Amino acid sequence: MNVGQISGGRLVTVSQHSMVSEVARMMAANHVGAVIVTENADDESPMVGLITDRDIVNAQLDQTKDLNSLSAEAVMTRKVLTLSPGDSLDGAIAHMRARNVRRAPIVSAGGVPVGMVSTDDLIAQMSFKLCSIAGIVAKQSQRER
Repeated sequence: MNVGQISGGRLVTVSQHSMVSEVARMMAANHVGAVIVTENADDESPMVGLITDRDIVNAQLDQTKDLNSLSAEAVMTRKVLTLSPGDSLDGAIAHMRARNVRRAPIVSAGGVPVGMVSTDDLIAQMSFKLCSIAGIVAKQSQRER
């Protein structure tokens, strides 16, 4: 199993030129806590950053500007941990833990976003694996009785 197979939810992207108020509305409308920031608005544009709900709050507190006057480029995180679709779940967990992040965009070889993986996605997948193992143990116990 790899991260490309479990990336959950909708992939929401915004142009680096979008206003933060628009980004916040998109996040609310799509029920996501992070959006990928791309160079331009088209679907084949490479990723240049990531904005989380926390980034928006911090930008508002730090810059005390109207969110209509702040661009995505001004508040985005630039050095984002990215994963490749073929990266293993164990590798993703190790990288995310090392960087202390809860979300990681999945990008193609050309840097174009193709998905997002979150700790929620990883927990769900690992829970499924644990339940499968528990089922094996339970059946073995039943057979021995």
